[in-house]
Amino acid sequence: MRFAIDKEINEIPKVLRKRRKTSLKKFSSLLKEPILITGISSSVDLPGLNAVSVADKLGANVRVLYANEVENFSANTLIVISYSGETDEIIRVLKNSKAKIKIAITGNENSIIAKLATHVIPMICGDQISNMATKTVVEQYYIVNQLISERFGKYHSITDGEIKQIEANLKIDFPEDLINKFVKTKRVVIVGNRGLSQELETKFEEIARTQAETVYGPIIFDSAIEVLTQGEIILVCDPEKMKNYRELLAKTSRAKEIIYIDKLGIKAKGNYKPIIRYAGFLKFIVKVGIVKNLDVDHPEVFTRTHKGLYLQNSLTKRVVIIGGGSGIIPLLKSFKKLGQNLWGVTSMVDSGGSTGKLRKSYDVSPAGDIRRIIAALSDNVGALELINYRFKGGELDTHTLGNILLAALEKINGIEDGKEEIEKLLGAKGKAFPVTLDKCNIYAKLENGHILNGENEIDLPLRNPFLKIEKVWLKPKAKISEKVKEAILKADFVVIGPGDLYSSLMPNLLVKGVAEVMKKSKAKKVYICNAMTKVGETTTYTVSDFVSEVEKYLGKNILDYVIYNQKIPSKTKISEYQKESHLVYDYVKFDRKKLSKKVNPRIVGADLFLDTKGPIIHDPDVLAKIILSLI
Repeated sequence: MRFAIDKEINEIPKVLRKRRKTSLKKFSSLLKEPILITGISSSVDLPGLNAVSVADKLGANVRVLYANEVENFSANTLIVISYSGETDEIIRVLKNSKAKIKIAITGNENSIIAKLATHVIPMICGDQISNMATKTVVEQYYIVNQLISERFGKYHSITDGEIKQIEANLKIDFPEDLINKFVKTKRVVIVGNRGLSQELETKFEEIARTQAETVYGPIIFDSAIEVLTQGEIILVCDPEKMKNYRELLAKTSRAKEIIYIDKLGIKAKGNYKPIIRYAGFLKFIVKVGIVKNLDVDHPEVFTRTHKGLYLQNSLTKRVVIIGGGSGIIPLLKSFKKLGQNLWGVTSMVDSGGSTGKLRKSYDVSPAGDIRRIIAALSDNVGALELINYRFKGGELDTHTLGNILLAALEKINGIEDGKEEIEKLLGAKGKAFPVTLDKCNIYAKLENGHILNGENEIDLPLRNPFLKIEKVWLKPKAKISEKVKEAILKADFVVIGPGDLYSSLMPNLLVKGVAEVMKKSKAKKVYICNAMTKVGETTTYTVSDFVSEVEKYLGKNILDYVIYNQKIPSKTKISEYQKESHLVYDYVKFDRKKLSKKVNPRIVGADLFLDTKGPIIHDPDVLAKIILSLI
């Protein structure tokens, strides 16, 4: 494991020395102003923003924006950077851009250090002129700087001295006590150049599993002070810019220690100073990960490869999954395959289909979601076929046998005893719990004042789909089941979702006592944001809208993590899904400005789509492994 990482890092100097078959000068001379550098997430920061520094000195007009910010920005030259591969978003940006020259620097997901190895495919007017394999984000920085500097006749090749500095940083033996300080800390605040510090923030979280945040020094005021007071260690990676602020930083921060790079033994100078530092920092972060016994060969716990994730936590955990409808069923099955101790909690407000008819006719609790959870926890194929059998025609038309059995057992012994009988019949590997034993319905108020009566009216909107839901409540009020309360307090993880926000998840969170017991529980509380928005319920919702609504009813600072899908589906895929389900509206967009610096809950983005044809849904196996990897 350690050998593989070291070998990858040691390739850096060799790659930087390579003389390419196709010189960048052949097309860099064609670059015209303005130049736009764009990319996904922090992949653009280190190469892009340092290129701006070069461009400023040369008088070049270079802008750096994230891919979701470039819709209306025109440029003669477009450079798109992503070390996560040729994602749909990169392709969309390239296709939509009217730039005459398009250069794509994209990633190879099969790298040892996932998402860092790169391929460079320069394109002029859509024609590929070169295909050169390169290594790591370090090389991206080098290539972009060449493009900018060569365009203006001031090409700076990396020198032998700089190569030796990189090699020296790769040979550093970091002090053991210093490594242990970072192993024990839960939160690191990184101060320095935006590109370098944000790259380090990402690597701390991916490789060392340490919560990290960036302050772009030397700005020490307002929100920066708030961040600085929260870090256990302040790591200054750009000491020159902080030279006149050291005393102020020491007074401002409440950190146990402020560490400058000279204490790590990382020394750098010359044209490629940020790259030399980056190589040393990466080595240090890898060392921290190794001491923490983490699988540093596969650091992307939050950003899966197609072959799956490597779990850091193999011990059996007690997992409570809260939801309704069909959203949580695949996730329950995935946790079951991983041998976890499972409890499924569902709401009691379903008023549609077979469940709705039984409620109206016999005054029983809604059985559909309870039945689905029990079925998901069972491996008894024959019993499952029986319990899920749905009648067609006659008086029992649309009813499932399981719903009828649960209704009958409730009439005999009550809902809790009734569902336990079904669990025994199916040999369920876990428990299904109604969030409340009280009979109630959910109501919603739209922004125009109209009241929606019951889960069915919210779920199947016969109204203007762009009218937002302003408020939801239960009537009559209901209190939490004692067994659900006990399960949440004993849990290692409490997972909310995925599922329809108002018709599936909210009926659980609105029950009296749920928010209070969630606050008391020491479990990791995880909310899984939907991948797609739903007509009428969440038509134009972004990730922050989903999070805000959950916190509105559950309470602030209760969620520890929010997991969202960061892969953008193609328009064709969305259109196909919309034809399949008329309630699908669009993919859920991530609003960076509102959430990228959110401290609690921690926002975790990952490629979550199931790689199959059909509906755009989460890959439950990936979700389960990500959740179990959270520490």
